[in-house]
Amino acid sequence: MYRKTHFKPDKVLWNEISKEFAIYFARFGSRTRHICEKYPKQIFLIMLGSMLISGILAFTVMRVKKDEPAQLLTGTAAPITQSLGQILGAGQALKKVLDLQNEINIVLQKDTLTSADSLIVKNAIGQLEKIHRQLNVK
Repeated sequence: MYRKTHFKPDKVLWNEISKEFAIYFARFGSRTRHICEKYPKQIFLIMLGSMLISGILAFTVMRVKKDEPAQLLTGTAAPITQSLGQILGAGQALKKVLDLQNEINIVLQKDTLTSADSLIVKNAIGQLEKIHRQLNVK
């Protein structure tokens, strides 16, 4: 029902380009060869001069100056890092508070409390007070 279409664009494309521009490539090649054969010393000196100029520019004018970002950021980054540390500490404290509240709620939902339950509640309340003191010191 369906037939594959065989398509080889590389060979066809190259053939078409060579047919169209072969004359120009041949002229350019012959003129370049003629100039190189007529002026070999001048072309060699131009090549050496361009290499010398390139080396001078690479090692003097176009040299990239290295900035020291550590010194630039020490004054401005210190408050930012402290703030991020405080935010992370507050997040961890909040997570701990929520865990302790869940623990206390589980114990309080029981019908009868044992001495272990009262110790759990007492320790949880102590930890909540400790977290409260740590956050309110600042």
